Amino acid sequence: KQASEFTLAANREIFKSLPFEDERDFEEASRGFIAPLPEGHVLKPNGDFVFDPSRLDFAKGREQAPDTVNPSLWRQVRLIAEGGLFKVCDRIYQVRGFDISNLTIIEGDSGVIVVDPLISAETARAALDLYFEHRPERPVVAVIHSHSHVDHYGGVRGVVDEADVASGKVKVIAPE
Repeated sequence: KQASEFTLAANREIFKSLPFEDERDFEEASRGFIAPLPEGHVLKPNGDFVFDPSRLDFAKGREQAPDTVNPSLWRQVRLIAEGGLFKVCDRIYQVRGFDISNLTIIEGDSGVIVVDPLISAETARAALDLYFEHRPERPVVAVIHSHSHVDHYGGVRGVVDEADVASGKVKVIAPE
């Protein structure tokens, strides 16, 4: 339905109060772009739905927020809709948009270190596969969980095998 007069007035005030003409956030969000997310849904091995990487496509190309949406939130969704594989700096890459968090890959001397492997094994595996499509495939030698929210550890089984962790082949670094 249409935005109420209250919502229209509130959104106008938000728009006037923030520097929406500053486009640096968009330049920074796209810096280092290598490849887009693949098309199609992420599924479990049994075919059950896990995630739709195109879920934010409705915001792409539409700069102006709809009347019913807070302009600051619209800007935020446009920024996070920029998914794919990105080079952050030498030896550090991120996959963004396969989940509510980012999977970071550090290229070490003996393999790769995965930081915060997303929510599910399926999205983490899809993110690592995207990375390996564009970078040399090397073993995962360590996983770092920055903190104990599920979007930072839930996908660990998609990037490492439990037996490799148990044997010490893959190190896991996590908060107590």
